[in-house]
Amino acid sequence: MPLRKGLFVLIALAALPASTSSAGRFEFRVTGVKRPDVLNVRERVDNQATISQKKILGQIPANATGLLGSGASLKVGPVRWYEIRYKDVRGWVNGRYLEPMSRELDDEFDSNLFCGGTEPFWALRIEDNTAELQRPDAPPTRYSVAVREPFQGRKDALAIRLVREDGSDISALVQHKEWCSDGMSDLEYAFEVRVVGLSEGNNPYIGCCSLLR
Repeated sequence: MPLRKGLFVLIALAALPASTSSAGRFEFRVTGVKRPDVLNVRERVDNQATISQKKILGQIPANATGLLGSGASLKVGPVRWYEIRYKDVRGWVNGRYLEPMSRELDDEFDSNLFCGGTEPFWALRIEDNTAELQRPDAPPTRYSVAVREPFQGRKDALAIRLVREDGSDISALVQHKEWCSDGMSDLEYAFEVRVVGLSEGNNPYIGCCSLLR
């Protein structure tokens, strides 16, 4: 069966350099916190001078493991803060007290994804076997996930093909990259995405992704 145009474009994107980041997996353990102290989970921080004023959403024990990172982070002064989920608490923690539980990407690409970018503005949410694309000038578009697999066997890249009911499709390449800017905020993300099939000439939409965990 002939390859679809979108997949040809993904093959062309294979020329992208392999990730050289050593950020490791986005599952963390707490480090550098002594009992009985705890690691505070705060609302998003944006200024070093006001960190202590940000609401504390939860507290994580000094010996905790299994903090799930979304890949979103923010540099505040000399410290990078990470968005994490621990049990039923989601918020931001000081990266100084986080240690990756592995140096390899493991199950990150099994997670649901939220991707977006600018020029033009767009957002793509991929959850389980479905996806929804949102753009300011059009109603939301629903897709089914037809292909979701490592790109050319690489652990740091994921190939996705999304299909509409009318048979039209788009393709996306998600790659681990440190750091990706979405052009809309001061946040940085650990994953870059290129989506083809949305514009004339198959020029890719470029943006960033976070993990929905």
